[in-house]
Amino acid sequence: MSANEKLFDDKFWNILVTLDGLNQDVSVSELCHHFGPQVEEKDILEVISFMRKFHYPLSAQKREGLNWICLQGKKPRVSMDLSFSEWLALQAQFPLFEETKNRSLFETLSHKLKLVEAAHPDQDLYRVMEEEREFQHFRSEMSEDKEFLLRLLGESISQGAVITIEAENNNYIKAYPHKVVFLDGVLSLIAEDVNDRCMICMEFSDMLGITPKFEHNYKVNFVSAEVDDFIMAIRSITGNEERLVLRISSPEKVNLKPQYHFLGSPYVTTNTEGEFIWAASVEVSSELFRWLDSIKDEIEILDPQEVKEEFENFLVSESANRPLKKAS
Repeated sequence: MSANEKLFDDKFWNILVTLDGLNQDVSVSELCHHFGPQVEEKDILEVISFMRKFHYPLSAQKREGLNWICLQGKKPRVSMDLSFSEWLALQAQFPLFEETKNRSLFETLSHKLKLVEAAHPDQDLYRVMEEEREFQHFRSEMSEDKEFLLRLLGESISQGAVITIEAENNNYIKAYPHKVVFLDGVLSLIAEDVNDRCMICMEFSDMLGITPKFEHNYKVNFVSAEVDDFIMAIRSITGNEERLVLRISSPEKVNLKPQYHFLGSPYVTTNTEGEFIWAASVEVSSELFRWLDSIKDEIEILDPQEVKEEFENFLVSESANRPLKKAS
């Protein structure tokens, strides 16, 4: 079921609305009792996993063998600052939205909604839909063992588990996982070592197994901003980081937060023509160029010139390596 289909499922939506209204911790069994026999514990955990993809501060934790839902921060809200003409356009569109796609009224509203969407990337439904498609494609090229391992790692991150990583030569590392990202073109885990309480980076391919512990007393030592700083520090060592600037013609068609790509300090603005200008710190690699290739019809690289030239060379190389289509 896609993200869009999930939102149109009454049971899924009712659980989501209830969770969004929570102001204190509650046991999963108590929520199941609230909803009645049509809702099971797995249904609630599925919705929590979905909400965490939007960085919603909710997690499932075990206490004395029972699952509890815990609120771990301020709940996100999305607000709009509308001018008089924009507010009139919005109200007029409620009953006529589909019938006025080719009218100026629609364009006024559409432009404003694109700005709001760009200003709240963590609550971008279509980013999550695209990530789910990318994740399915990424997993399809893995062995079954690695696919299971990556899925288990994702669940451990979303539920705040402490994991024991089995590596080569019978080595075991106990860690709190934060992110899975491409670094120097390699899928890598960013985590903190539970024993040393320091940040570590480990290649996913070096992991032979993972054992998660969802109920634990470990106090997280690094916040999200510090994790991002650590990733940027690694990139500065490799010398692959650049400040990429794009002009985007159709931002609603572009996923600006592709899965496993770390885009540092993203910034969005518009120019006098109403075009979107997007900038972020990126790692120059073939993985970056593959992402740019997937959205090349909607973007133009403004800066740096070296990256633009490297991307053009990448496209030429990819085109040369593709097999010719046979005539029917």
